Amino acid sequence: MSPIETTVAGFTTKNPIWVGSSEMTMSLDGIRACVDGGAGAVIAKSINESQAARDQLDIADYAFLTDNHHHADPPNTPPGASLFNRSGLAQSSLDDWLTMLERGQDYARSSGSIVIGSITAADPRAAGDLARALSDVVPAVEVNVGAPHGREAAHGAVRQLTDSEAVGNLVRTVRRDLDAPLLVKLPGMASDIGSLVDAAHQAGADAITLTGRFNGFLPSVQTHEPLLGSWGAYSGPWAVPMTLYAVSKAYHAHHGAISLIGTNGARSADDVIRFILSGASAVELVSLLWIRGPQAITELVDHLRDYLETNGTTVSELRGKSVALARTYADIAPISPRPEPWTTPSL
Repeated sequence: MSPIETTVAGFTTKNPIWVGSSEMTMSLDGIRACVDGGAGAVIAKSINESQAARDQLDIADYAFLTDNHHHADPPNTPPGASLFNRSGLAQSSLDDWLTMLERGQDYARSSGSIVIGSITAADPRAAGDLARALSDVVPAVEVNVGAPHGREAAHGAVRQLTDSEAVGNLVRTVRRDLDAPLLVKLPGMASDIGSLVDAAHQAGADAITLTGRFNGFLPSVQTHEPLLGSWGAYSGPWAVPMTLYAVSKAYHAHHGAISLIGTNGARSADDVIRFILSGASAVELVSLLWIRGPQAITELVDHLRDYLETNGTTVSELRGKSVALARTYADIAPISPRPEPWTTPSL
């Protein structure tokens, strides 16, 4: 096994830099471009059984924002811009979608990569049927129960599950008839993500993806209109520490015994390394590729490979290393001398 290879849910990919489910992975050309960029795995755009979810793609809209919440649209979008958007699911028929995935997987296999099918949950029974169909043409399936659009979508289109019992029931239903590795993507906005990790794992998930993006709302101070005219999903590099909190806590709670995939905020090779140090075995990226294109994958892979060679280590050896060094508040000795207390500036 080479230093940059990683093992997730019992299968190995040539590197831990994966492309997450998005409009970029909704076509054969898009999947091929990500494979050509060097991705270890490509998560195809999500599907489900709901016509409402497919219709939602017709109102998809996107805005990149600077730190002060001003538009930073291409070609002037900085790599650190945040993304606010609405989205929907793939609109192909199931037969056409399976044909596309099979061709994508054949292409990926020739480059040592893989394509992973994706379902954004609506009805649990239908999710099980779709997962089984996808597993006939791809080696693994990710079920997304954390889509932020689930809070805003039309009834029955997409569900965001934030209750451990609901997560467990859905995963158990999908697992019952699925022989392939099952990845479960959890939400970023939940009161107790740790309980959702436990529920998904106990119900049969082979790997946990953490986390979905956050919900957002941003009015214009000039026009008073909300950005994109609605609520939406929001993320950016600022989300990395919050995402790593969820990843590291899951790694710590399960003593590194379950596969974790990180996503939500990573924009650089250093971010990928931070995810691995926090317990992730792989990292899904989307927004960076929308800003810079799939060629950004090549740069990240090269940077990660150089880092591993320079430090004489491997992805496996790095995984969770920072979690092992972390201390609870109770284990931290009193600081001496104490830092100067916060003072209020003179008015």
